[in-house]
Amino acid sequence: MALVTSLSPETLSATEWLQANRQSWGIESGLHQRLDVSLNEDRCRVRSTNGLWVTGMFRRLANSLCMEWRRRQLKPQHKTTTDFHSAMGENNIAKAIRFVTRKCPCL
Repeated sequence: MALVTSLSPETLSATEWLQANRQSWGIESGLHQRLDVSLNEDRCRVRSTNGLWVTGMFRRLANSLCMEWRRRQLKPQHKTTTDFHSAMGENNIAKAIRFVTRKCPCL
């Protein structure tokens, strides 16, 4: 395991180093994991700068909407991005539009 930091080894105790390392992995296992696994970001073949920016923003928007939807579920810890995609699928397009356009969204 490695931790990249500008601090010298003497600056932090072993416990503080471990905590800093865990915090850095929190980003990877949170947003980046959802983007990579659920939204196939690593497989993206878009190469133009603008295209990458636009698709990245839409993926992050979808992730934010998913997290808001998940927060409102009965057992949010059991809900996944796939569950969100199913709930917002073709049969529920009206719900998806309402969810995105309302000031105070609810499903």
